[in-house]
Amino acid sequence: MFLYKLVEGVASSSFGTHVASLAGVPVEVVSRAEVISEDFAKQFKERIDGKKKLLRSQLPLVAYADFQYLLSLANGDLGLPQDPYRQSQLLGRLKAAIRSYL
Repeated sequence: MFLYKLVEGVASSSFGTHVASLAGVPVEVVSRAEVISEDFAKQFKERIDGKKKLLRSQLPLVAYADFQYLLSLANGDLGLPQDPYRQSQLLGRLKAAIRSYL
């Protein structure tokens, strides 16, 4: 029987092999699973890091300014114009800019 407590947040890693060990799965199997899990995590991180580098290298410099503006807008650092027409025009231009980078 396993007792557990749910808490808000993200786990730092998978605890599957630890649970398997507690459940009585043979040590050899748990050890092999840990090796495979670590290798998978390493390959996954390398792929993610590679995609980030690829994205940074493919975007033109002007795109960074557009995305910085969007980030500031999303964070509430900037306000949209009060006029609904101007809001629509601004958002339309931003959508078009984003589409041009995809």
